[in-house]
Amino acid sequence: RKLGASCGLWPPIITKMSNGACVPAVPIIHVAVGSGNPCKIDAVRTAFEGTFGPDVRIVVTSHNVPSDVPDQPFGDDETRRGAVNRARAAWKASSAVEREEGAPISPPDFAVGLEGGVEEGPDPSGREGVEGGEVALWCMAWMAILGSDSEKCTLAKAEGSRYESSNKNECELRKEVWGFGRTGSFALPPKVARLVHDGMELGDADDLVFRRVNSKQGSGTVGVLTKGLINRADYYDHALKLALVPWIRPEIYIE
Repeated sequence: RKLGASCGLWPPIITKMSNGACVPAVPIIHVAVGSGNPCKIDAVRTAFEGTFGPDVRIVVTSHNVPSDVPDQPFGDDETRRGAVNRARAAWKASSAVEREEGAPISPPDFAVGLEGGVEEGPDPSGREGVEGGEVALWCMAWMAILGSDSEKCTLAKAEGSRYESSNKNECELRKEVWGFGRTGSFALPPKVARLVHDGMELGDADDLVFRRVNSKQGSGTVGVLTKGLINRADYYDHALKLALVPWIRPEIYIE
């Protein structure tokens, strides 16, 4: 599968300094996120900045796109599919945006989908089931990152990597490359689990049980359960960085 060309921001523009010297400007990586949630956007920005380092500028755009799965995904497959759908939709939405003068902007370098879900798992109390004989619910999330084999995307490669992109002309079609990561998981409290089993979204169940408002745009369930030791952005961070591994080690992931 091929992605559209991205020739608007690469190679870096040459900047003329006050002393007359010409130096290359910092490369710009455009990341489209399939969400308008500020926690998710901040987590993506932090993960990409940490992965690419200070010599690259990360520009993040947000796009409220559908996941094409239920509002509360159940199970690993459904949750992962929601992340993939969001990444694809974000890429398309970003590519369709037009500049004020009417000319289409370049497609993004990366598109990211983040999808939280729940799955049945062992009862953490050690009993056969939680109160009422129900199976315990565990919280987790999937990260899906859509990128390419372009030279710009592989600027994240590890020091010492000998990988050389065969796609050095950013105005040519790029090979589609995917990266995936899954967060750690934790058991939901029985009261929250019962509400989710009855059809309530996790964020709404969290608000009801813990008497909060719009927690899914704040610290999330993981934040209140860990007394703030892990907030929602922290929770996504390690999974996002794991999803970026194909571009950190392109010599063994990109063929």
